[in-house]
Amino acid sequence: MEKTKALVTVIEMARAGLGFTPADALDHIAALIAQEDAESPFHDRRVEELLRLGACIWSLRRDLVTPR
Repeated sequence: MEKTKALVTVIEMARAGLGFTPADALDHIAALIAQEDAESPFHDRRVEELLRLGACIWSLRRDLVTPR
């Protein structure tokens, strides 16, 4: 899927209430990491990207509960 279309779809899904909760999103990211093939030459890069995505969700969730 092309980047612009993906972003539009994400926004539409969020507006329709179809997104994960932050906790469910973090659980799903953990599951995706567990599914990564440790023998793949792309493993480390993919896992790092997923971890960064998880960190972003965690930060957004934390800021909703305890704003800075």
